Amino acid sequence: MRYSSRFFLYAPLAVVLILFAAAGAHWWVLASALSARLEAENGREIVPGVFFHFASKRISGFPFSLDSELSDVTLAMGTATGTTAWHSEKFAIHSLTYGRDETIFEAAGKQSLQWGGKRLGFAVGALHASAILGHGALTRFDLDLIGFGSKTFTARRLQLHARRSGKMADILVEAEGLAAKNCAVPATIHASASITKAEGLTPLLSGQRYWNEGLASWRRVGGAIAATSSPLAAIPAEKLPGIDALVAAVCGY
Repeated sequence: MRYSSRFFLYAPLAVVLILFAAAGAHWWVLASALSARLEAENGREIVPGVFFHFASKRISGFPFSLDSELSDVTLAMGTATGTTAWHSEKFAIHSLTYGRDETIFEAAGKQSLQWGGKRLGFAVGALHASAILGHGALTRFDLDLIGFGSKTFTARRLQLHARRSGKMADILVEAEGLAAKNCAVPATIHASASITKAEGLTPLLSGQRYWNEGLASWRRVGGAIAATSSPLAAIPAEKLPGIDALVAAVCGY
């Protein structure tokens, strides 16, 4: 075999191996940094007013994705009615090592939500969420719960979609197969709203301000929620993100 023939035979293989090695080295650097960051933030304030805790972690996804599997995860945030906390037995975070800044979240096992001295335990068939950042701030968030079950209410599917574009932001809430124990609710809810002066929420969405401070600043510049259907219209902006407002909107009191 002549030298030129060997070159054209082995050169593509060498290029592939070099690219794979570079991708692998890049993954290890990112995975190490992510592991160190998770350990540093465990049990601490990750953004103003929001605390994060987990019992154990495992990072995989070599070589093109970062998959963090966490156990006994708790997210807690201070609100006007006290501490609001969400807990999940299993929680996963997925992101790519290339492309746009998008993160996928999954939760499984027993879960609970606590607020104002109350507690709601629940389980879901599947919980998926995604967050997309742009210029260091949240620009889109999607949450999809399938097979929600609790002692208070059940639902075949619950969805929340929020998207920011320039000075406006849109919110969509949908519920299918909804049934509550202590009040009459429609089986299906479809509600949408527009948020004006969305640029006033940038400090909050970039994790630079406490929730109540961010909302107060947004209202001072004329921020408002223009709802297009009654379920969201029943929620005053000053009560966000209180879960009581959501219950009041669903049950109509």
